[in-house]
This record gives sequence, structure tokens and C-alpha cells, in this order.
Amino acid sequence: MKESSTIAEYLVSHKNSEPISFHMPGHKGREELFVQCGYGDFVKNMVGNDVTEIPGADNLFDPRGTILRVKENYARLYGVQSTELLVNGSSAGIIASIMASVPRGGKLILGRNSHHSAFSAMRLGDITPVYLRPEIEPNSGLQIYISPEEVRAAVDENPDASAVLITSPNYYGILSDIESIADICHDNNMLLIVDEAHGAHLKFFDRTAKHKRAAENLGADLVVCSTHKTLLSYTGSGILNICSSRVDAEEVREILHMVQTTSPSYLLMGSLDINEKIMSRLADDVVARWKEDLIYFYRRADRIPGVRIFTHEMLDMTKINISMAELGLSGEKLGRELRYNNIWIEMVHGEYVMLMTGAGNRRGDYVELLRALEQISRKYGIGKPIERRSENYDFDLEVSEIPKKKTKQPLYLAEGHVMYSPVIIYPPGFPVVCPGEIMNMEAITCISRALSNRESVVGVDDEGQVTVGELE
Repeated sequence: MKESSTIAEYLVSHKNSEPISFHMPGHKGREELFVQCGYGDFVKNMVGNDVTEIPGADNLFDPRGTILRVKENYARLYGVQSTELLVNGSSAGIIASIMASVPRGGKLILGRNSHHSAFSAMRLGDITPVYLRPEIEPNSGLQIYISPEEVRAAVDENPDASAVLITSPNYYGILSDIESIADICHDNNMLLIVDEAHGAHLKFFDRTAKHKRAAENLGADLVVCSTHKTLLSYTGSGILNICSSRVDAEEVREILHMVQTTSPSYLLMGSLDINEKIMSRLADDVVARWKEDLIYFYRRADRIPGVRIFTHEMLDMTKINISMAELGLSGEKLGRELRYNNIWIEMVHGEYVMLMTGAGNRRGDYVELLRALEQISRKYGIGKPIERRSENYDFDLEVSEIPKKKTKQPLYLAEGHVMYSPVIIYPPGFPVVCPGEIMNMEAITCISRALSNRESVVGVDDEGQVTVGELE
């Protein structure tokens, strides 16, 4: 596909190339389910549907008609007390959840693998972080869940914290034991916020599951879902589910008013409406087909020489993590090979690529993916295996307040500086240092070694600088 000079040209060209999408959004650029539920005209009439808050369209900040009904429908669909619509992405929901749960100057316990919007909320609210470390799966080197024991220790050491934030599933699809963590939080009068951005579909998979995995079913108080990631709403839309009476729902709404636009996109809200209608009517069919296609893929992929698929008992099977390191392919190289086959992945992390499946994927997508993997396997069948790195990131870092102002500092001179932005090495894909932590020489040495080995490092610029707090 030739390089386009404008965004519009790129979008048209990309669509016309008939890409096989294993990245967000979940509808995968397909209109079938929209048409099946009678909303084909909505998809085709993008410009005509782009309106503002005209009479009859309702008001997001004071809903009394159509928007109110969409919110009520979502609350019923997810079985929660109430639902707020998100039109600035799940980031707005995470910020509102944190700031409504933790008083200014308070303390939040959260995973080191949290979304950057959580760090933004702490800056806005002068909130002090207490970081939780995800477990590392030894065979793959990937980060997995945050254990209840890790949460319990942090809660015992910080009884003055107001809330706990857990990302489940994480970016690779691993879920934490939300039910046990919720019990710990509630026994200590803390709220549990779950960033379920990558798991809006879990509620529907739970309908036939022996063990529930959706945070809404497991005792969480606030759950943020990016319905666009795996379901059918448009990119940038999502929902915030308020699941318990422990939450001050009015405070959540007030903060959402601060962080969401006063000119909300009716295209996004309309797509949220349609997503709810489709899942209300067709969720069982959508999930059944989705599961069948995933089982089809996993069984056949396991037979391809050199292909290793990451598995774990707490894995959300809709996230496919593939390594061909045994044949000498890095994650970057495997990603390029798949793209040559017009297969577009979600993310590269170390030796792995992650493919995010969605409600819009079809059997043919998985057939083409298997064909591409077989072709790559034959092409690199005598490759030299990549040596997997083993690194300990359990540094004893002091924690300060998250800085409000930032500056750049060469990595080798950053010792003693409070971090403004995280530094992340892939894999395992969580920060070596987080915002608010004080950089030490052990962490500097680890990051420098990763850079020397040309590993994937986020948070160090091309000039070898990191972003730290500006000295007062």
C-alpha cells in the first residue's frame, strides 16, 4: 500500500486493501452485525449523523431522553447499578473513577501496569501512589496477574489508602483474581476500581462460563470498559459501570463533566447505542461463533513448527500471543512478516506479537492467519533460536509525589530524580520505574543494559533522556 498524503486518503486506501484486522476496534471494519440488526443506514450515513445537541438528541451532561435510555439499557445489560457513557475513551472513565474515589492529597494503591490516565488522575488530584507488582510467568517472561497477596500486603501497610486500581485483563489478556481482591478491599473500607478496558466482552462470555471473569460479576465497585476494543462501538467510546452503593455516583458524574467534552460526538454515542442493541439481541450467537473460531485457531496453530502460543489458566482466550523465537524471529520481525500477509496485529512485546480478536472477526480471518504462520514457519524453518532474557526488575525504589511539572534529564544523571513518566522494557512490559518513584542506580543500570542490547524500551528518547519532575 503506497504512502498517503492525507489521513482520509490513508483510511480509504487501507480499507480498500481488505486488511485482516487483529487489532482494535472490535467491529474490524465490518458492517454485518450492524446491518443484521437494522442499522446499516447509520454506518453509511456518517456525515449526516454528525450532529450536536439539537432538540430530540438529548444532552450527555443532563440526559432525560434518548441518552438516558441508552445508559439505562447498558446498566441492565451489564447488571450494574448505573452506567455512564464515555466519549473521550476509557481514559475519562479511569480519571473520574480515581478522583471520585480518592480525596485530594489521598493515597491510591495501583498496579505498575496501569494505564497512563491513572498517572494523570494522580497528578490532578495530588494523589500519592502505592505500586503493586504483577507476577512474572517464568517460561515466557511475560507479566501476568496481580496476586491477592500483593494487594493484601499493600493494604495492610497503607490503611489510609482510599481505593485500589487493578487492570484486568492486562494488555496480554491475563486476568487477576478480582473476587478475592474485592473482598480484601471491602474488608478494609476501600473501593475497588477495575480497568477492564480490554474486557468489555467478558460479561457475555461469563454467561456460559463455569468460573466468572467479568469484574462486574466479582464484586468490583467501578468498572471501566472500552466497548470499542473488542465489541462493536466506534473507536473512542466506552462505558463506566457503577456497580455498588459504596460509590458516590454523583461525584463520578461531576468529574466526568470536567474531563469529557461539552460537544460529545453523536457518532460515538450512536455507536454505543447500537452496540448495546446488538449485544442485547445477539450476544449468545456472537460469543458462540467467537469461541468456536478461537478453538479452531488454537488447535491448528499448535501443530505449526516453530509457533509457540502463550497459554495460562487466567488468560482471556480472545487475546492471542504468538512467538516464533524458536525460529529466530523477534516480535518486530514476526509482526512485519504478518503485515506482509496483510494481517495487522495489535502490539509487539519482546519476542511476542499480540493479536486482539473481536466480535467482528470471522473464520476466514483465522484461516488466513494460520496460512501466514505456516508460510513463515517454512521460510524460517532453520533459524537460530533467540535467547530469552532473564532480568530482575524488583528494585527497591522510594516513592514520592507524582510531579506536576516535567523536564528532561540524561539517563546516566537521573539518579535521585523523581520520575514524571515511566520507563518500560518489553517484555515483561511493565515499568522499571513509575511516575513518582525516585530513580536509583540499579534501575539506571538495568535500563542502560536493555538499551545496549537494543531491546524495546519506552520512556528513553533518542538522545538518551528520561522525563523527570522539574526541581522546585
